[in-house]
Amino acid sequence: MPIENIIPALIFAAVMSGTPGPANMILMATGAKLGFRGALPFTFGVQSGFFLVLAVAAFGITNLLKEAPALAPVITVISSCYLLYLAWKIARSDPGKLSGEQSSDTVGYLNGLIVHPMNPKAWLMATTVFAQFTNQASPVLEQWAVMCVVFIIGGFPTNCMWSWGGARIISAIQSPQKRLIVNGVLAISTVAIVAYMAAGQILI
Repeated sequence: MPIENIIPALIFAAVMSGTPGPANMILMATGAKLGFRGALPFTFGVQSGFFLVLAVAAFGITNLLKEAPALAPVITVISSCYLLYLAWKIARSDPGKLSGEQSSDTVGYLNGLIVHPMNPKAWLMATTVFAQFTNQASPVLEQWAVMCVVFIIGGFPTNCMWSWGGARIISAIQSPQKRLIVNGVLAISTVAIVAYMAAGQILI
């Protein structure tokens, strides 16, 4: 990567990773359910999943969609269904328990690993960052490694902020009924964002 592109790439990673999207809403719901520490395995999984998206984008497999555009709506529907299922699974927590008492086994690293490969926003981020900030003459493996570092520095902290925010919100609420309302709001917000992004992908 050209040196002059590093700072803009870091800013891009921070802004895009920090803006609302399906992954961040699910991270917030996970933090609300498990607490910040309990959500860390899931958060690490989400970050690792984005490395997979970067690898696919770097090695040009996304060109398949350009040659077979009919696949795009099918992939969008499948991925949206998974994200909605995960949001529902996370939201179905026991509102009578404190978030730290929840077991992280039900929402762990492997669940997080699949979030970004199923997230249209992640594919947009990955393809954009390679098109705008990398030197196409460099080896593909080198481009991928640099972008992984960029998103660890610029993106991972913002992912943590979303799960931390969810944990802070739920820890301030002692009423089981109010906790249930928070879970419902986070789930509905996730559904709305996923539906909006899916509609945009399908209708284009």
